[in-house]
Amino acid sequence: MSVQQTVLEARPDMKIPVIDVGPYLAGEAGALERTAALLADAAETLGFYFIGNHGIPQSLIDRVFEQTQRFHELPLEKKLEVQAIGKVIGYLPQGGQTQNTSIYATMKYPDTSASFYIRREFAADHPDRLAKKPWVSDNRWPRDLKGFRETCLGYYNAMSALGMKMLRVHAVALGLDPDDYVANDAFNPTGNTLRLLHYPPRDPAKDGQFGIGPHTDYGYCTYLAQAKTPGLEILTRSGEWIEAPALDGHFLVNNADMARRWTNDRWRSAPHRVINKTGDVRYSIPYFFGTRGDVKLECLPTCQSAENPPKYPPLSFGQYLAELEPKNYVLTKAGS
Repeated sequence: MSVQQTVLEARPDMKIPVIDVGPYLAGEAGALERTAALLADAAETLGFYFIGNHGIPQSLIDRVFEQTQRFHELPLEKKLEVQAIGKVIGYLPQGGQTQNTSIYATMKYPDTSASFYIRREFAADHPDRLAKKPWVSDNRWPRDLKGFRETCLGYYNAMSALGMKMLRVHAVALGLDPDDYVANDAFNPTGNTLRLLHYPPRDPAKDGQFGIGPHTDYGYCTYLAQAKTPGLEILTRSGEWIEAPALDGHFLVNNADMARRWTNDRWRSAPHRVINKTGDVRYSIPYFFGTRGDVKLECLPTCQSAENPPKYPPLSFGQYLAELEPKNYVLTKAGS
């Protein structure tokens, strides 16, 4: 029986692997290796998988969804006070993103989603801020939205800690020593982003319009707390679009483009899209776990051989974003 069969038989109604990471996080003997084997199989096949018993309180997740709704229900003029300027930080209004670089569909309309982006906070006396490191930036917080900043940062930091713990599983899944990723400069610090998404109901008159068009994520991996309202669809290797259910108590995780490049296409960065067909507003809170923007990623030694040489030249996350963001985002320019 294969690893993939073991996972799927645990949930016969699921087309997406489900992995219990609780034993690993609890330090159970042998759990690191067992979890890594399951994750490796999922990462190399579909490229998406659920993780359960992850340790993030549901109460915190629920509060982030509540704050997401509160922000997006603000009057437009209030949200525009924190509009993204120059960088994808702050509010990106509806129509501010279109997947123009997608090779999976032709975009007839801008994406209907609106977003609020949050990145890592650096205190005024933080050494990286004082040294003017390129990954230091300032979030754009709305005024008079009590509890919003605190809740979002609490979730941001909790997800960052979970992502760092999961790196040991990723390393073992790729045949590396458990601490190879944790000690790598690429994750010191990580380049993570929390995105608070609002999807209005789809306009049935606009055939071919998406909440977010078919795309792959840019960074290393994504952790998604699924909303109760469905809408996310994943493209399988066989060309079938499957809907991702909302699985209580689980995060939906997917590899992104930097993981694909780093592993020489061993790990799949799966195309996915969002279509809100329900007639109701949909909210989503993806957490993009990424590498530091200035560290070039070279093909991992365990993902290459004489018969399988590196397919991609070394590239940093910052270089990759610099190429893609101007093509896919409409940002307010500084000083405008």
